[in-house]
Amino acid sequence: MRTVPQTFRGYTLDQFQREAIAYLLEGASVFVAAPTGSGKTLIADYLVAMARDVQKGVIYTAPIKALSNQKFKQFRDIYGEENVGLVTGDVVRNENAPVLVMTTEIFRNILFDHSRPLDDIAYVIFDEIHYIADEERGFVWEESLIFLPEHIRFLGLSATIANADELKNWMSTLRPEPVRTVEYRHRPVPLSHGYYAPGLGVTTLDELDRYLKAAADRREPWQDKVAFPLPDHVELVDTLGEEYLPLLFFVFSRRGCEVHAAELARNHSYLTPDEVLAVREAAQRHLWGRELQTLAGVVQLTAILEKGIAYHHAGLLPACKELVEELFERRLIKVLYATETFAVGVNFPVRTVCFDSYTKYDGRGFRPLTVGEYFQMAGRAGRRGIDEQGFVFTMVDLNFYRPGDLRDRTEDNVEPLWSQFDLTYNSVLNLTARYKTADQIREVLQRNLLVYQNERLYQSLRQELLQVSDTIAELTAQRCPHYQKDTCTEQARKIRREIDKLNRELVQLRGKSRVKRRKQILRRLHELGRKADFGIVDLCSKRERKECRYRERQLRRAERRAKEIKSSMRQILTKDRLYTAFAAKQRFLETLGYIEDGQLTARGRIAAGIYVQELLVTELLFDGTFHELSEDAVNALAVCIDYEPRRDEPARPWRIIDLSHAEEVARELGRLEKEVLNEERVRFHNSLHELAYRWSRGCSFAALMDEADGLAEGDIVSAFRRGIDLLRQLRRVCSDDKYLQAKLTRCIEKMDRDVVEIRL
Repeated sequence: MRTVPQTFRGYTLDQFQREAIAYLLEGASVFVAAPTGSGKTLIADYLVAMARDVQKGVIYTAPIKALSNQKFKQFRDIYGEENVGLVTGDVVRNENAPVLVMTTEIFRNILFDHSRPLDDIAYVIFDEIHYIADEERGFVWEESLIFLPEHIRFLGLSATIANADELKNWMSTLRPEPVRTVEYRHRPVPLSHGYYAPGLGVTTLDELDRYLKAAADRREPWQDKVAFPLPDHVELVDTLGEEYLPLLFFVFSRRGCEVHAAELARNHSYLTPDEVLAVREAAQRHLWGRELQTLAGVVQLTAILEKGIAYHHAGLLPACKELVEELFERRLIKVLYATETFAVGVNFPVRTVCFDSYTKYDGRGFRPLTVGEYFQMAGRAGRRGIDEQGFVFTMVDLNFYRPGDLRDRTEDNVEPLWSQFDLTYNSVLNLTARYKTADQIREVLQRNLLVYQNERLYQSLRQELLQVSDTIAELTAQRCPHYQKDTCTEQARKIRREIDKLNRELVQLRGKSRVKRRKQILRRLHELGRKADFGIVDLCSKRERKECRYRERQLRRAERRAKEIKSSMRQILTKDRLYTAFAAKQRFLETLGYIEDGQLTARGRIAAGIYVQELLVTELLFDGTFHELSEDAVNALAVCIDYEPRRDEPARPWRIIDLSHAEEVARELGRLEKEVLNEERVRFHNSLHELAYRWSRGCSFAALMDEADGLAEGDIVSAFRRGIDLLRQLRRVCSDDKYLQAKLTRCIEKMDRDVVEIRL
């Protein structure tokens, strides 16, 4: 610690930052878990500076392109354009620079396909490494760590998690160097948590519970339940007043962000005339030279911006997002309504964070925010060096709130991270190409976090099962030898009770014509009478009968738990079951002609270098589709591949272009997957194919939006950019086909223009 400076770039380093830097100086890899806004990225910035001082290369990876772009600009300003590169699905700039910024997916792909040598790289930084628990993308971080070359050290930066030591211990199994953990739970700017409900205003959980109870007590007998007014975000902003600005308001729907911002802007304006001019200048700069000024969405946003109010979500055009982010950073936006993506990585602290709701739709249904999600967003409150305290307020709809719903909202209750490892076809192909024997592949597969956690969980359940089994054996041994026999006192009491009950029913049936029921009762009474004739051998006391009943309840509970444990153990994906899944996918790829005699075929080699719908792309390449289609049709096809439509977004008929052959190939692949592997990974949806075709042919974006049927401008641009990324991947793996390479280059140039082009 003596060699670690007290300050860096004008900031006084906290103890946890100096501790992490000390470990890096020792040559260790470091995993840092600390609250949002605590200054984790300063450690990464120090590492980059340290690498530059000793002329070593460093790679900075991030989970989202916006964060990659932000870090690229920051490093470019510090180290100069010639020393900093950027590689994302959107942009490739100076990819051999000593400081290289990229998305984590790109880094993982480099480890697989060796598209860039890494001999000059000494460090890799995994920002937001808690994404390892992301349901769709978490495997990317696992594979990046598993295949990280031994000469490269890593720095992992994570939000607060419950199982940091477990992650560190797993990482240690992968690395030759020591892996150190630095956990920090203190917030430099503490948070104050409050709630807002109609009739109560800003309040506490205790007050909410008391208010609900009092309302329930006042409810009329004929009322099913009490109806409460809906909370109003404008009222909350007004209640807080300007002393709580700047304010970041999280709303869990895109449309909600826009509606809320427009509602607030009707009667509120927070900017001075000079600030309005500054907003106009920034808007002119970001939107100048693009066909954006007349778009309805842009007109709506810029009008709201001039009042110091804005919204931010994934459906915005990239230029609009950049404009909002710049203005927010310059404090020209006082109230920003945003979806949760705004909380990831990008450093925009505020004085106050508000939540429109404490539930969100996750694609399957509405659920409460996890504690981790809550603090990822709430952690933006409180500006270091400006605020003594950050403020967080959650709007509560009393019609759905139940006492206790929000009692766990403390950072001590943040959930542990769990692996979401996924065995993709691309991974299977690359593992097959890299390792020659089943034992080698088994060894690699068991190194992932999923197996590490599951093996520990399996052993824990196994140990519990042994304990429960011992309990069952012990309770069974203590059973009375007369238990559930006719000689048991308790059993005799049950028989007498049933006889009495049946006799009463028989009396009630006297004179009625229910002959069948009377016969049933008489037959049962005869059976019970024979049992009652046995002499009672074991005359138990009341206390003994009570102990016997208690023991039996304990035994039934233990047997149920044993059944639950065995069921859980059967479902756990252990290393042997993971290899079984790998072997099944390998056999599937063999039947499709991607693997032969343990080697990748030409098909397999192509698919191993494609990271988006690799089987569908490869099949279409080998059947000549990409060669035969026109350049504009290829662009339309690329946008259809892997496109995930929003809810209720319909497929479209093939009118101006027919790509039904590709659709049929996708459908057949999906059928085979379902039949052989019982899963479906193929994604193909054509709702944007006409827009992509028109754009490729030179249509203006304004004219395109006239045909968009309400689709979000930003979603269209994102889909076009994903198509460009796919074409770049295909161009790279087809290096021997100069004709197709040249054609794909022209395709990319047609798509990568004007609004769709990324400008940094």
